[in-house]
Amino acid sequence: MMTAETGTYRWMAPELYSTVTLRRGEKKHYNNKVDVYSFGIVLWELLTNRMPFEGMSNLQAAYAAAFKQERPSLPKDISPDLAFIIQSCWVEDPNMRPSFSQIVRMLNAFLFTLTPPPSSIAESDTSEKAGTSNGTITEFSVRAKGKFAFLRQLFAAKRTRN
Repeated sequence: MMTAETGTYRWMAPELYSTVTLRRGEKKHYNNKVDVYSFGIVLWELLTNRMPFEGMSNLQAAYAAAFKQERPSLPKDISPDLAFIIQSCWVEDPNMRPSFSQIVRMLNAFLFTLTPPPSSIAESDTSEKAGTSNGTITEFSVRAKGKFAFLRQLFAAKRTRN
């Protein structure tokens, strides 16, 4: 369990903006579900290349998220699977947000639905081809060449679709 006020308003989970008055010296308690919320915002930011809550000050963004239950708008062309992942991360009730293990499983499942990027990109990211004869990305290619291979493949596949 964590305590204290931390984070940046645009990415902070709504439960961190409590209006409940605590006794002197008492800290508000929260868990890693605040990080799940922030991850959802960061994933949205990576996919849209936009600042969350554009056109709002930091305090307006915090108020919109915490008290009006507003979230950044999803692009119309976003995959329903990615939309589900993002929206599940930023649901109002922290207990309803997925764990990071669940998020990894959902992202891997989504990745396997993508066609592999062009071979020049795939071969530069992995020591093996990033696909199989049926055109799906293999689990080996997701794990190859370090922890960021997944994101490189995800965004390379997104570029080839657009």
